[in-house]
Amino acid sequence: MARIVYETLPVPAVLEHTIEVPAGVVTFGVEYRHLDESTILAHFGPNAEAKFNGGIRPAGMAAVVEEDGLALHVFDTATGEERLRFDCFDDAPHFHLLDPGPPRNVVVEHDPADGRLLDQAQDWLRRDLAGLLREAGAGHLCASIDPEVVGAAVGVVAQVAAYVLAAGRPVRVR
Repeated sequence: MARIVYETLPVPAVLEHTIEVPAGVVTFGVEYRHLDESTILAHFGPNAEAKFNGGIRPAGMAAVVEEDGLALHVFDTATGEERLRFDCFDDAPHFHLLDPGPPRNVVVEHDPADGRLLDQAQDWLRRDLAGLLREAGAGHLCASIDPEVVGAAVGVVAQVAAYVLAAGRPVRVR
């Protein structure tokens, strides 16, 4: 799997579109995510591309970003910091290993030949949440992970994800 390392964090979760599922030391978030050029510009400003290694993008991500799909987030429950994100997009599925300070964002491309990222992410969260958190620089959380709590929470995440995908893109109320 190809990896790209950025020294800036991605556009954060839109919390009003994110359903949170407590899982002990971490909280999972399920969000139907829409990412486009205007969202990126609003978050990073007019020099956004320079913040991403001169415009290096994950494979499959178009020169003009217009992505929709489900995102699974893993937040540190105590701090609220996002440590993992699985962007289960149709065109460029990938996941992020996130370390807020100093900012480090490792984007790992997902090969659709390996199956749906959504299914794989849920499996990884059940089987190797600690390993993923260590890779993201959050090893301090690992000793407090309760596999039973995480397993039950991932079951809820699967149900919420099915609902969110069926509901589709949220409509902004103005």
